[in-house]
Amino acid sequence: MFYGKNLQVVRMLHGLSRKELGERLNVSEQSIWQFEKQATTPSFENILEMKKIFQVKTAFFFEEFIVPKTFSEGSVAYRKGDITSRKKTNSEVVYLNVIAEVIRYLESFLNAPPRVILTLREKVSGYLNEELTYEKIEVIAEKAREFLAIQENNANLLVSLEKSGIHVLEKNVGGKADAYSAWSTEEVPIIVLGIKKSSVRRNFDLAHELGHLLLHPHLDFLSMEKQEQQQIESEADYFASCFLLPREEVKKDFAIMRKCSNPDSYIPLKVKYNVSIQALEMKAYKLGFLTAKQHSYFYRQIALKKYKREEPLDKEIALKRPGKIRSIFQLILSNRLLDIQDIEEHFKMERGLIEDMLSIEKTFFTPYVDEEVFTSLDNVLRPNFHFAQ
Repeated sequence: MFYGKNLQVVRMLHGLSRKELGERLNVSEQSIWQFEKQATTPSFENILEMKKIFQVKTAFFFEEFIVPKTFSEGSVAYRKGDITSRKKTNSEVVYLNVIAEVIRYLESFLNAPPRVILTLREKVSGYLNEELTYEKIEVIAEKAREFLAIQENNANLLVSLEKSGIHVLEKNVGGKADAYSAWSTEEVPIIVLGIKKSSVRRNFDLAHELGHLLLHPHLDFLSMEKQEQQQIESEADYFASCFLLPREEVKKDFAIMRKCSNPDSYIPLKVKYNVSIQALEMKAYKLGFLTAKQHSYFYRQIALKKYKREEPLDKEIALKRPGKIRSIFQLILSNRLLDIQDIEEHFKMERGLIEDMLSIEKTFFTPYVDEEVFTSLDNVLRPNFHFAQ
């Protein structure tokens, strides 16, 4: 029996519309709709082509693929403008639900550490009971920074978030969004990062999304008016600024700068804090180290120097990539709890799709294919298990 729902899931997982898939199969959009509603069954040739397009096994279309709906459309907090795009939101929610099921399956073989991010969320929840002011946001950011033991240079930010229990992924987000985040119905937090960012801008995205997870854990983002959307984005931006650039520390640095309106003056601080020049200047402006006129001059210089897209040192500061999912795979595969073929068969997916979903490089699984020598199981299921970094 052909399962049309499976086709709909994998189509949306790849971000294709019915019209786009129809064009690739040389059939009408209406035909794709009929396939998905099981009004008609695609030809054998179409099934083979879809197998190739979606990187799944033929059996994927003939065995029910149940994906628990642990993320909803309203739970996804987008950066920038894509919160209003229903089509994009639906596609990303399918991605989140499939990814959540893959992670749940993998973690079922391990005694994973507790998600201490839940403890942090509980610690700051008292500040959310009444009106959320910027003063409260700054206090929450300071407590979060201390709780997560973030280094002065923010270099351990990504690792700390992953250790706290947040699953951090990266993919081509597309559209206007830079990144997004969400809590699942099972209280599992996920942050999805775009792939075309510098290391310092990625740090701001991580802090911004952490802000959403802590400040806006149960909001229905799709039901919000535009003004409300702008307000929560402003709150997450302010959280990120306070989290990455603690007030008292940066005031000392700004106080000895010779010219706060010159973008190049911030380069040493960019190295010190791993934060962009523009984020540093905005912090200085908010703290009163620049006038409105100097602030405007700064951005004219940003445009003149063409720093809007690429700043000095963007290419020199190494980009950190999420590592927890890779560590889970390494533990499972190297200790022979599963092999990669088991994972492919369980989800009826080809390895390429698994790699694409998790942004894992094509060579990652090579050592685990037909490997005969595996390490000991001694360290896998201990209560004090920690993810390798």
